[in-house]
Amino acid sequence: MNATFQVDWRQIFKSVAIFMSSAIIGGILIPVGIATISGRSPKHAVPFTSMVIYVLLFAPLFSIAFAFVISQWFRLASITVSEEAIRGRTYWGRKNEIPLSDVTKLTRFSSNGIRAIVIHSRYHGKIYISDRTERLTELLALLAPYLNERPNQAMQRTAR
Repeated sequence: MNATFQVDWRQIFKSVAIFMSSAIIGGILIPVGIATISGRSPKHAVPFTSMVIYVLLFAPLFSIAFAFVISQWFRLASITVSEEAIRGRTYWGRKNEIPLSDVTKLTRFSSNGIRAIVIHSRYHGKIYISDRTERLTELLALLAPYLNERPNQAMQRTAR
C-alpha cells in the first residue's frame, strides 16, 4: 500500500493572490486617497491618478507571481503513506519519515493563517499536514489504527 496525498496548491494560489492583491492595493490607495482628498499630499508626490494606474497594474502582477511561488512550496508538502512509514515535511520544510508504529498523537497547528495537523512521534520528530491536503479524511483514517485514540478525539482534545 503506497498512497500519496497532494496539497491542493491551486486553492492556495487563488487565496494568496487575492489576499495579497487586495492588501497591497488597499494599503496604498486608501492612505494616498485620504491624503489627496484632504489636500495634505506633498507637492512633489506623484498625482493620485498616476499612482492608481501603477498600483492597479503592478500589484496584481506581483501578487500573482509571489502567490505562485508560495503555492509551489506547498505543493512540495505532499504526504506519502506506505505500509511501514509516513513521509512528509517538518515545520521548516525538511523531509521527514516516521515509522507508523512510532506515531503517538495528532494535534492542530495554526500560525499566521497557516493551518495544519501535526503528526507526533516518540523518536522521529513531527510531520505537518496542511489542512488543504486532498483526501485528508482518508489520510486520517489510515493513521487511526496507529493512534491510542481516534484522530477526531485527539484533535477535539487539542482544540480546547
